[in-house]
Amino acid sequence: MAPEGWTLEADIAAGDVWIGVSTRRATDQIDRTHHAEVPMISMWLSGKPRASRARFLGRQESSPFCDIGSLVAIPADMAVQVIGEREPEGRMVHCRLPRSESLQITPANPGLARCLDLRNQSLASCLHRVANEAMAPSFASAAVVEGLGLFMAAELSVHLEGLAHAQPARGGLAPWQLKRIDDHLHAGNWNCSVSDLARLCGLGQSHTMRAFRQATGRTIAEHITELRLERARHLLAGSALSITEVGQDVQFAHPSAFTAAFRRVMGVTPREYRQSMRTL
Repeated sequence: MAPEGWTLEADIAAGDVWIGVSTRRATDQIDRTHHAEVPMISMWLSGKPRASRARFLGRQESSPFCDIGSLVAIPADMAVQVIGEREPEGRMVHCRLPRSESLQITPANPGLARCLDLRNQSLASCLHRVANEAMAPSFASAAVVEGLGLFMAAELSVHLEGLAHAQPARGGLAPWQLKRIDDHLHAGNWNCSVSDLARLCGLGQSHTMRAFRQATGRTIAEHITELRLERARHLLAGSALSITEVGQDVQFAHPSAFTAAFRRVMGVTPREYRQSMRTL
């Protein structure tokens, strides 16, 4: 069954793993709550809204709203509220995983919000593969889905184990500073320098680099690469731009550099990624 508000296009179940690909019509306003009885991972395949925000709901206290990434994990027995002004037509792949103690986390955990923007390319690659299996099943699809589902459960378990020992960030960038950086990058300033971002935050370069890593768990360079390739995936899936033009949009100097960077992160070339998205 697809989440409320979504239309299921295709699904496949294998053992305790379920995969569904679903679509949603454009909406003017969003305020809905998703409940997960078992661990779930969802990823946007197209139409990811930039303005949506979400928070985990607890029985006594809820987490603050934060921006949603392309890849979201909801631990077992958790509920997440999503709000926003407008969502375009979109498509997602949803994966329900086997219930286990290693895939649970308490609502009070300070790192829980990171599950709403899960930066994990191994999970992203697996979700693309199982989405293809759901949309175009073959004789081996059930085995592929179950095997990759168990791998994703193990990968998510490692991530949640890290959150279980997370401490509240100290000395990191404030939310308005992180948003200012992301707004600057989304405006197409992919080749900006650390000094450019430091000026936006009103800080020195060294302080900005250290505080950014404390706040996000990754370096500025890693973050820029992730956002550039997220933009590239969106264009490859939903635009008529050539692969060369997509690389130019995200400011790679040469098509070969774009292909190498994309393949290093996604495990496939931009052409292979576009072909796989067109089969969905």
